[in-house]
Amino acid sequence: MQVRKRDGRVVDFEMTKIAKAIYGANVDAQRNWEIEDCIRIAKDIIKTLPNGGMIYTIEEIQDVVERHLLKTDEIEVFKNFTFHREKQKQDRLYPWSSNDERQDIVLEKYTKEGETKAEFIKRISIGNSNLAKIFRNKEGIWGGRNLYAIGREGNITGSNCYVATAPEDSLQDIFRADFEIARTYSYGGGQGLNLSKLRPKGARVNNSSSTTPGVMNAADRYSYTTTTTQQDNRRGALMLVLDIDHPDVIDFITTKLDTKMLPGANISLGITDKFMEAVVADKDWEMKFETRHEVIIKTVKAKDLMNLLAYANHTVGDPGFLLMDKMNSWHLLSEYEEVVFTCTNPCGEQPLAENGSCNLGSINLNAFVKNPFTDVATFDLQRFEDVTMEMIWGLDDLLDIFKDRHALQQQIDHVQDWREIGLGLMGLADLALSMKIAYGSDNFQNVLEEIMKSMANSAAQASALRAKERGVFPKYDFEKIAYSSFYQEVYSDETKDMIKAFGLRNSRLLSIAPTGSISNVLGVSGGVEPYFMLGYQREIQSMFSEVMKIWVYERTPLKLMKFMGVDNHTQLPDWARVTSQNIDFERRANVQAIIQKYVDTAISSTFNIPNNADVSDVVNIYMTAWSKGFKGATVFRDNCKKMGILTAGGELKDKNPAPFPSIEVQEIWADKRTGIINKTINFIQIKEESYSSEAVAYELCPLCGEHLTKRGGCTQCSNDECFYEKCAI
Repeated sequence: MQVRKRDGRVVDFEMTKIAKAIYGANVDAQRNWEIEDCIRIAKDIIKTLPNGGMIYTIEEIQDVVERHLLKTDEIEVFKNFTFHREKQKQDRLYPWSSNDERQDIVLEKYTKEGETKAEFIKRISIGNSNLAKIFRNKEGIWGGRNLYAIGREGNITGSNCYVATAPEDSLQDIFRADFEIARTYSYGGGQGLNLSKLRPKGARVNNSSSTTPGVMNAADRYSYTTTTTQQDNRRGALMLVLDIDHPDVIDFITTKLDTKMLPGANISLGITDKFMEAVVADKDWEMKFETRHEVIIKTVKAKDLMNLLAYANHTVGDPGFLLMDKMNSWHLLSEYEEVVFTCTNPCGEQPLAENGSCNLGSINLNAFVKNPFTDVATFDLQRFEDVTMEMIWGLDDLLDIFKDRHALQQQIDHVQDWREIGLGLMGLADLALSMKIAYGSDNFQNVLEEIMKSMANSAAQASALRAKERGVFPKYDFEKIAYSSFYQEVYSDETKDMIKAFGLRNSRLLSIAPTGSISNVLGVSGGVEPYFMLGYQREIQSMFSEVMKIWVYERTPLKLMKFMGVDNHTQLPDWARVTSQNIDFERRANVQAIIQKYVDTAISSTFNIPNNADVSDVVNIYMTAWSKGFKGATVFRDNCKKMGILTAGGELKDKNPAPFPSIEVQEIWADKRTGIINKTINFIQIKEESYSSEAVAYELCPLCGEHLTKRGGCTQCSNDECFYEKCAI
């Protein structure tokens, strides 16, 4: 016996689908039937159907089920079955009819003019009925660029972001990178770029300027390109990264203290284990750059540099904190010598090799909770695994659909060679409410561990099955993949057997994006973060329109309030009122650590901390992120100097500014041609929007030989055990 599906395909009849539908109606009717009872009923129904090679439509089978249930005494089960049948029909005809005005405003970023929601879902489903069902049920959705690009003609990429080839230390290559950034923006993609190959400010150059303006001059150029290159309905997005051992790192850390600087860029520091170890041991940190003209070495206390970074984040929320060693060791390609990550995409969820891109989609965890808000709430792990696999296959299909729609030939080649995709999550905070568990609690962490383990293995199995069907990604090497720590520690024996037998279609699989817009479309919390607040203000900005400010209330808390019969979120129990403003820091960190264990790329997730947090709290976040194996950490303090997209509203003045820090930098500039070495000590004092510096000649203590420092009006020995000092009178 076969069934003709609504899209016209003929498939084999599956009795279990009838049994599951009856079981769902039984649960809604609060009956105590077991799944075995529903299977028995399904078998009785099948007996009433003539076999003989007939092909039935889904509607015909549902009619038979309704007639059978109507003959029983279980009228409530019959009513619930017919109710769900009609609801599914309405959802097919008028999907997402429950969306509110806020959701529809955001959705307009992706729809074509005059396109209905049903037409939109059909377009983004790329002819796949399984994907159409996933989208209608809000179980998952593509990333924003895919939603916009699918079905549109022209040079429009489906990849959210790329990482550019880092500019070499030459004027020609600086402008080459600028062109490639602009070109990529014109196709709709964002860009990431590491600036660490550029010589620092004041270094000699062989042209009329004599010395270079440094890294920040190039950063300003790339930021300007980002703000002035037009894209339809949005502007470009840029991530600039500088390694922690670059001599311009203090300029980089402090640049956004002036909130008018680099308006087109997110910035992050590339942090190494060696630096973090120097912080722990309270050692000096050396920042070195060598050209054919000179050697430049700047030395600071590692703790002082860490505190300066924490101050900048406490004040303006920049730079971000990328842990480069973990980023390069915890993924499937860690044993490929040619794969080195020096940067991420603008939101940080995809560390990418040069010319790599991120093709994104996300799954809504809240859609898989059965019987939400009740004591019998459960997570449908089987359906979650099925959706994970369908989404992986869909993302792989999109690589082929958009294979020639990248701005640069080297991007086209890279995508073909590595076939990177990034499937993520959203609605984790909603899942906690729906399952009646506190976000970050022990029970929550146990549930999350099971979900992430399932997701990682389902994604890899899907890629292996696709490789069996269509072939592995061209750069695939099983020996290298199998030797990676990620492969060895994350995948089950079943998954490893499938990869060994079939290979992998994709080199990257999971990536947790922030999902700011698409999670609003589906009406759930963004990414894997706790709620920022149960109500907050959000800014929506397009390139040539004014900023729109809307007040947002999370939908799942409102549903819970209605379920519990309360009028205000303050009447909800404590477990339901966990937000980024009140969650215990260790529990928040544990959540991210669990997720990172199973994600082969990275997680875009912000530690939103209250305004009364101090600089030491930021340092603690960084140290914890490193110790727990994060690939990065972003910190944003509410009502700081630079307000974010999400705010608590009210007065915008920072009520808890940190004291201005100072830092002492020992500098050595050694001329290779003449052999002349200039040594100075630079005393840097941070001010409101920048810093002042006072450079004095490097002097050695006549008693012990250590360098002298300026403290107040006196020059003193830096050796605490030496008593030498000379003071101005």
